[in-house]
Amino acid sequence: MHRFWRKRYFQYTVALFGAFFIFLLPKWERDKKDTPSPRFLAGDTLSCIVFIQNSIAAKGYTLGYVYELFSNLDKSQMCYTDIQPQENYFASWVKLATGKTDFLVINAQRDTVPSIFQDEVVSSIPINPSEDIIVVEKDNYQLVQVFNHWYTFFKHTPEYKSLESKFFRSYRSMDQAAGMTGKHISPYDNLIKENSRILGWDWHLLASLIYQESKFKAGVSSRRGAIGLMQIKEAVAKKYGIDDIYNPGENIKAGTLHLNRLQRMYLKMGADSLNARQIAIAAYNCGEGRMSDCMSLASQESRNPLLWSDIKETIPLMKDEKYYNSPAVKYGRFKGKETLKYVEEIEKRYLKYIETAP
Repeated sequence: MHRFWRKRYFQYTVALFGAFFIFLLPKWERDKKDTPSPRFLAGDTLSCIVFIQNSIAAKGYTLGYVYELFSNLDKSQMCYTDIQPQENYFASWVKLATGKTDFLVINAQRDTVPSIFQDEVVSSIPINPSEDIIVVEKDNYQLVQVFNHWYTFFKHTPEYKSLESKFFRSYRSMDQAAGMTGKHISPYDNLIKENSRILGWDWHLLASLIYQESKFKAGVSSRRGAIGLMQIKEAVAKKYGIDDIYNPGENIKAGTLHLNRLQRMYLKMGADSLNARQIAIAAYNCGEGRMSDCMSLASQESRNPLLWSDIKETIPLMKDEKYYNSPAVKYGRFKGKETLKYVEEIEKRYLKYIETAP
């Protein structure tokens, strides 16, 4: 009888271990994949320089993706990543080598490491389908290890799938919505919808203006100092309490607040909502001083300065010396062709967006 129970006990033990490996171990492995990485960076502030192409012709939405990716890292690790786009290529590498910045985000296919730094840096696994990577100075290799660990887990989360879909899907908005299908216009649709409420606009109109300014490229900058999605100047953004104008959310907020101020100004002058909106869009392009000249000249020429249809008939006159030297004009000659085209194209694209991306 003793041998019987010992034998039976052994069989029960084997069966129990078998059940663990068959039923419980796979679940433990699945749960393990969703376990967040330890918060090794908690309380730290990380300095990051992103190598970007600041041309409207550049492909992809790298900068916007990087901002959202590291926002997720910050939440998970309880740290803060200060992101700055590349100002000077070589100077950025010097900052990394001298410890003035913690890491660079570069493209493994497009960007090259200067020869004098090649033996001094290590890189992460690719952080997106475009093969961007982070690069750190060798003495800071633990940062790459922490990032790789976190990113490996993050790639299995719904948040990453949403992020990847948003920034790496194909958008058909490039040619004034021609051939576009589906409800998505840009990676920033949710931000645009949220900010359009400030203006009281249909979000498609604000999306059309942003496309006109930057083609939804957050890293774009102009020779005149206009930056980001809404091509807002740093000095203008600061008036609205915004410092990081490369950040897509902050840039759209600054541009929207500026548009709202212009629109409210024209409403107070007596323009109706439609005309105040159209005049504000034009002033966003040419500046409120130029628009003031256009309105003054319209009044001088017995046109209604609060009707966009009358203002746009007046604008072509401002390249004629007879008119730009008149007392109504303070800022001199103004060709105005760009501003007229700007408003026209925004309105035309807006109608197409309504049809194709309801």
